Amino acid sequence: MYDHLKKLQKKHLKKASEVLTDSFIDNPMFVYFFPVPNKRRKILRSVFPMVLRILQTNGSLYVTSDSVEGLFCVSQQGEKTKVGKFMLAAISCAIRLPNVLVRLSLLDFLRKASRLHPANSKLSYYKQHYENFLMVDSVCVDPNHRHQGHMTNMMNAAVAETKKKRTFCLLQTETMQNVKIYTHLGFSLVEEIKSNQIPFSTYVMIYDPFGLTIK
Repeated sequence: MYDHLKKLQKKHLKKASEVLTDSFIDNPMFVYFFPVPNKRRKILRSVFPMVLRILQTNGSLYVTSDSVEGLFCVSQQGEKTKVGKFMLAAISCAIRLPNVLVRLSLLDFLRKASRLHPANSKLSYYKQHYENFLMVDSVCVDPNHRHQGHMTNMMNAAVAETKKKRTFCLLQTETMQNVKIYTHLGFSLVEEIKSNQIPFSTYVMIYDPFGLTIK
């Protein structure tokens, strides 16, 4: 399934963080949290190395090649967090955290984050009612390498794992452009979550080839 991809290694971390920053710099959610462009880029450069460490604690991160044209994370809900990896990630984040906090208005961030509850509650519903399904997260392709099939190769691997395990796969996105891409790759839109308090929609999408979530 993932033979054409590479597991994220230490040598990939710097480039992976750069690709995440360049890919998500205009993402509506990050624009909402950090509206000033230059400040947003500096914060994301500090945050994404921590995000990568955290994702590795209970998921598998893959890159397209050693050149890291793209990357994504696949995790299986229901699996226990790897305690050892989590502690190492926590230490790494604690070291990097001061660089983030000096650029961040914490109260403003927490206030904005609290408004995202409706989107998070939709995923919580699946976590409460189903076990052992897949979650895809942090899917991105370097802007310089788009339209070369990297997104399709990554998502096809997740689709293949979903079929092999006879389960379903969930993801979230904040742009209609991504909804169209994932729909083309076999995902269906479950719900568009809107709120008067936030200036963008969250789209929850599912790949459910066995109809496990159909009531």
